[in-house]
Amino acid sequence: MAEPLAGLDDIDWAGLRHAYGSAEDVPGLLRALSSSDEDERNAALSELFTNIHHQGSRYSASAAAVPFLLALASDPGAPERTWPLYLAVALAIGFDESHLPSGVDITAWREEAARPRATDPADQAHRPDAWVAGLAAYDAVRTGLPTVLHLLGDQDSGVRATAAYAAGWFPEEAATALPALGALLDVEQDPNVIAHALVSGGLLDGRTLIPRLREHMAGVEPLPRWAAAIALARLDAADPPVIAELAARSATPPEEPAAFLNGDLRLYSALTLAALDEPAGDAVDAVLEGLSRTSDDASFPMAAAALKLTFRTPVLPLPPFADLTTAQQRTVRTIAELPSESWQWINLMEILGDWGLPTDRGECRRYAGIG
Repeated sequence: MAEPLAGLDDIDWAGLRHAYGSAEDVPGLLRALSSSDEDERNAALSELFTNIHHQGSRYSASAAAVPFLLALASDPGAPERTWPLYLAVALAIGFDESHLPSGVDITAWREEAARPRATDPADQAHRPDAWVAGLAAYDAVRTGLPTVLHLLGDQDSGVRATAAYAAGWFPEEAATALPALGALLDVEQDPNVIAHALVSGGLLDGRTLIPRLREHMAGVEPLPRWAAAIALARLDAADPPVIAELAARSATPPEEPAAFLNGDLRLYSALTLAALDEPAGDAVDAVLEGLSRTSDDASFPMAAAALKLTFRTPVLPLPPFADLTTAQQRTVRTIAELPSESWQWINLMEILGDWGLPTDRGECRRYAGIG
């Protein structure tokens, strides 16, 4: 088998950029991913997530790193293959929360990237453009998608699960990816791999998978059942059992890990319910119960989902509390009663401000009539 990092030194890394300037350190970090020393591998991975995927932003060096990450993921002799593959996916899409629950809107992304970003052509030529750099990284992984789909048959279940996760972000390749996911589901026994394949099938608008999704909805494995509900809702097939499953998981998520939303399956369930046209009252109850069980940085995305579910659009100017609907009142009270650890995040305050709600905990409690 060819050396996975062959050609690494043929790239002018010093002429490429990442979050901290020249990318001349990137080849050394990529080589460290093959180290037999786990600490060295982890340090290199952390550094790469910091510089070529800095807080979700991508740079000219990001796309250049993708082929080598995919090659490492495909190398059976590599000591760790799941994380290089996961990093490649992160370089393609940034943070997946930006695309869920609907999936990648690649048409809008390409249109946005094509718009002029500066009036001065000289500025345009030299200014880092996150949209363009992100799309370049996305297309680098898209070019390597045959490698990703091949990994659906890997012996390592972690690699298979991550490959299934990766496949769902490329709607332009759905005609190739969906049959590959279907073939995986024909033989796969690992619940975690099955769950990732089901969710990705939904993200790719795989309506031919609906009968298979119904089978998993009726199954006993918690994670595939949850994943089937997520996919069915994405495919506009959210009947009462689907909504009941999502509601239950908004309150008590599956314990098994999954790559989506960094494993926050409660949030994924709540976001999916919030995206429905007319969610049932039980869904509101479950999302608010789930929100009440959060603290710290887990609270603000759940608060955003609850506000979308019950308010739909901001009510500006903010009316008296008594004029809100019962569901809206309960949402505001639940947020107001979140622990102080949740209120230390500026993210929560920004979300509340967007919805016209008080951004100070004491003021929010007073508005909700809480002593």
